[in-house]
Amino acid sequence: MKTYLFLIICLLTACSTSKNPSQHQLMKEQEVSDKVQARNYVIEVDQALPMRGRSISLSYGYDLKIKNDSTIAYLPYFGVAQSAPYGGGEGGIKFAAPMENYQITPKKKGDGWDVKFKVNVPDYNYEFIIDIFKNGSSSIFVNSYQRDAITFNGDMKLN
Repeated sequence: MKTYLFLIICLLTACSTSKNPSQHQLMKEQEVSDKVQARNYVIEVDQALPMRGRSISLSYGYDLKIKNDSTIAYLPYFGVAQSAPYGGGEGGIKFAAPMENYQITPKKKGDGWDVKFKVNVPDYNYEFIIDIFKNGSSSIFVNSYQRDAITFNGDMKLN
């Protein structure tokens, strides 16, 4: 009986301490919040989810950078294009351009932010919707009239 009581107390203690965020988690959440509010962050992606087909694991090196009022995208593209640039273009979603209509909205549950903006480059017009969670994990939805939509998952690069 005493061993059962001891195990129950240990279990309750373990469960109650897991709800309280550690100092490291709090510092990480603050760093993510600061970067989002300052419009200065990099999201490294490791998975692509095309509109048609399976999810694709990506190798190191693909990212989306937000710097003040501009964005730099180096992302692959898997999907159907309704139109293609003359000469075929570079492929993928690759550009450095200013953002339009940049909006940051806190999530309703208070666990992160929704970021929306548009980018117009010579060959394509993109709409980005980014879900950023307090721990830095992110989901990037990219929509274009000229291509099928695609989603990327990754993490915010932290110091």
